[in-house]
Amino acid sequence: MRSLSSIDIVSGTVTVGESGIPALDGDAAAAVSHRGSHLQIIASAGSGKTEVVSQRVADLIASSVEPRGIVAFTFTEKAAAELKDRIRLRVTARLGANAGDSLSQLQVSTIHAYCFRLLQTYAPRFEAYSLIDENQLVALMTREGTRLGLKQFGGGKLFAGITTFLRSVDVLENELIRVEELPTGEFRDAVEAYYETLDRYRVLTFGQQIVQAVRALEDPGIHSSVTRDLQHLIVDEYQDVNPAQERLISLLAKPVGGAELVVVGDDDQAIYQWRGSAVANIVSFTERYPDVTQFRLLTNRRSRPDIVRLANGIAGTIDGRLAKEMLPYRPGRGHGVRVLPASETETDEASDLVDQIRELANAGVPYRSIAVLVRGRNAYPRLIEAFDSAGIPVQPGGRTGLFEQPIADALGAVYAWLVDFDWKFAGDDRREKV
Repeated sequence: MRSLSSIDIVSGTVTVGESGIPALDGDAAAAVSHRGSHLQIIASAGSGKTEVVSQRVADLIASSVEPRGIVAFTFTEKAAAELKDRIRLRVTARLGANAGDSLSQLQVSTIHAYCFRLLQTYAPRFEAYSLIDENQLVALMTREGTRLGLKQFGGGKLFAGITTFLRSVDVLENELIRVEELPTGEFRDAVEAYYETLDRYRVLTFGQQIVQAVRALEDPGIHSSVTRDLQHLIVDEYQDVNPAQERLISLLAKPVGGAELVVVGDDDQAIYQWRGSAVANIVSFTERYPDVTQFRLLTNRRSRPDIVRLANGIAGTIDGRLAKEMLPYRPGRGHGVRVLPASETETDEASDLVDQIRELANAGVPYRSIAVLVRGRNAYPRLIEAFDSAGIPVQPGGRTGLFEQPIADALGAVYAWLVDFDWKFAGDDRREKV
């Protein structure tokens, strides 16, 4: 029988003690010290979740839990490094410098990194395999794509076929759909040949790391070995896990009396559904796991009050969300949000942005402190043209933005011609072959 204890006291203040460790109160302190059930920590933006998680891990170790019995998943390698550093500081502050020596056995990493170690340790087949990132995978498919028949998925164009095929494979892996479950036909044949190719090169993609780890954990012997010492499993950014990752988490979380599962996240901050994440995981967590205690960290210490109000207003329009309201902490000084009417054309919008940036610059805001977020690369050309005409220095972000610059655009077109790819010039609405 499922039971849910909802504790809604919101931490209002954070002070720093003599040890240099922030002193937590309310739900934040309760989430650190709670034992005996699974935990769901609903953490609004800027609410200090990393501090809560790091102090919880330090508290577990101070309570004689062996570091090797704790596993923490983060969404990115940068977040993992930050959490490791914070945990080390909190542990050494409480237990002394020598306590940091035992943290080498503490497992704090991305889910993918954990899965890769699991496979190389417990699945002999993968001992000689190496990882392949998204760029390397595209390069491999460029070499093997014709043999695999991927052009058929892109209207006869190899690069378009690779893109469509790999997106479809992502769906299969995110949903844990086996190849044998696919209907017979060209796509199934290509998928079978694709996996045979990965095995021939002895490489694991990001998706395959999760899939193969799940398959390994479904073996009772491997599951017993992996979970024998596992006492506490912590999952950050839980709102962004996909069904395959959730299956992995459920396999690692033992029944009541075994490992305690702590999930941390906020359904209002789910931004990766386009990559297969399922926000229902966090929304329905208390219905799928027994004996859940819920804590809420709702005070945003990062944003100004008007930003918090606007965020609450937008979040309130989301169907099926967890009922909550983010609370402000910072004093209201100046305008945190300015809402302007939409411009009629892209050129007008770019001109309006130029005026706003000039206003900020004249007020003493350095250009490096100003960012413009856009929905997609199609917005780049008009903006870059307007900024250039106004003498505003700009650096397009990401690999895509790099090719919006004239010199890089020309270089990219040359390489595309060499490999017989299509190239779309910045500002050009049609596809041309150079």
